[in-house]
Amino acid sequence: MSIINILSQETVNKIAAGEVVERPLNVIKELVENSLDAFAVLITIEIETSGKKLIRIYDNGLGMDKKDLELSILRHTTSKIKNFNDLSHIRSLGFRGEALASIAAVSRFEIKTKKKEEAIGWKLSAEGGKDVKVTPWSGSQGTIVEIKDLFFNTPARQKFLKSDSIESARIINFLEEIALANNDIAFKLVSKDKVIFSTFRTDSKIDRISDILGRDFSKTIRNIKIEHPKVFLDVYFTGRDDCLSNKKCQYLFVNSRAVNYPKWLVYCIYQAYKELIPHGKHPGILIYIIIEPSEIDVNMHPTKREVRFINENGIYEIVYKSLKNALASHQCSEICINSQISDKLLSNYTTSYIKAEKHLQPIVYVKEPKSKNYNRSKQTYDVDAYSSVFTKQDEFISRKFNDNIKVLGQVFKTYIIVENRSNLYIFDQHASAERIRYELYLDQAKDQLIKIQQMLMPETFNLPLSLSELLKANISIFNKLGISIEEFGQNSFRITAYPALLGNVTIAHIVKTIIVDISDDKNAEIEQKREKIIRLACKASIRAGDSLSFFEAKKLVNDLCKCKYPFTCPHGRPTAYKISLNELEKFFKRK
Repeated sequence: MSIINILSQETVNKIAAGEVVERPLNVIKELVENSLDAFAVLITIEIETSGKKLIRIYDNGLGMDKKDLELSILRHTTSKIKNFNDLSHIRSLGFRGEALASIAAVSRFEIKTKKKEEAIGWKLSAEGGKDVKVTPWSGSQGTIVEIKDLFFNTPARQKFLKSDSIESARIINFLEEIALANNDIAFKLVSKDKVIFSTFRTDSKIDRISDILGRDFSKTIRNIKIEHPKVFLDVYFTGRDDCLSNKKCQYLFVNSRAVNYPKWLVYCIYQAYKELIPHGKHPGILIYIIIEPSEIDVNMHPTKREVRFINENGIYEIVYKSLKNALASHQCSEICINSQISDKLLSNYTTSYIKAEKHLQPIVYVKEPKSKNYNRSKQTYDVDAYSSVFTKQDEFISRKFNDNIKVLGQVFKTYIIVENRSNLYIFDQHASAERIRYELYLDQAKDQLIKIQQMLMPETFNLPLSLSELLKANISIFNKLGISIEEFGQNSFRITAYPALLGNVTIAHIVKTIIVDISDDKNAEIEQKREKIIRLACKASIRAGDSLSFFEAKKLVNDLCKCKYPFTCPHGRPTAYKISLNELEKFFKRK
């Protein structure tokens, strides 16, 4: 007796539908993406009971003729590709040809559609994917898709749906994403005869960001456009003073497709911000990437939320260097960068650059400035000059600060109290010293003028085999940074010298800490490894609990004011806290 069963086509269709359609959100996502692929610019969604009872989507796209309509609800029929090779050149949002067939299999389904050049339109209706009927329809150009009683024939799936409020929230979140990705499209969501989400068409991404994420947020963000012959990025991001307590305002769009951030790109962003924001704070950042479709894989998951880049290292370097440089230029609201990216890293890209199409964001070419002193909006500024100037509440880094400084003393062997005009400042001596030594170390390494301290008694240490091999692979980086390490037996090492600026430290312990940290990111570029080594080594700076004399405290504050990034330590903790005379007088009820 055979134990292998041949499933009916109806069962196959219902199983396949489960892979694509789990909840009303999935239906709306697939249908809205179809509308965008049909070049619609006006899309309206109506729902009842969060889409469980009814989903109706109107668009003014190209529409379909009778033949295409009849084919559209068959499995694996699509207008987006013709063969397997086309998968590497996908410019549309949908392409698998499963959506309409899967939706029709688990609902009472109807499509009304008309092409502009056709005298009459057509209506297709089906129930559970069966009893398909096609009849003439009199309507305007575009398509209306209506889904009633979702999962009426698969009641087990209905049990897994959440409350109406939760399902509606998911739909709104999706529309926010798709609207941010397509600012030139108008979207509207209607429920219970009320408009609960609406956007107008606009040529400005910043206007769309304001509509979706709020005017207050949009006022805090800045923009960089990074143009390279092989890739274009449009990045909107918050600066040091405007970072958030959560990650809700972080979006990634690739060729107008909203996708999840890959882990390596998340790491890249937080590395760029690492020296500027305190631990526990998060940047608001929206990255729009336009790239040749053959350089990415969007066919990794049925929901198409994951995108894989062929050349991750190239994108990493573009984002990291450009974002970090832009964050340093905190005085300007918009920065245009012609990214100086290694051609070697980007050598895998095709030579032809992607062309702008109707469903893709427009490409903006940015010319490289002739010098670092360049005019923008009739304002000339010097990036290096402004990198050492506090803005807003941080005016104490101005040139006049050191002339008016009055060190009052040290408290708790941790904090330095300073008076300056009408403000009181509390400096964290450890965070400040770490920032000073970090930048001094960076400058010496850059100029290859690291002052070395020879050790009378070399320090020896052992490592596990895996870490030992990792240290051997990176030993040249340590040596170039002034930490002289040599092999000293099996899995054993000896340190004979280290940078004098680190002071009296147990260098072997520092090296072991660094190599463990590097092991968590073995694929980091050499530049990132150098910075990590320097940053972690500088944690051996002046510790909380060290007593400082008046002159040591004053020198520490003066040296901090000369740093390029005086606001935080290299790990993101703030270096100082300001209390104004006005605040004190209000607290003591003098005002």
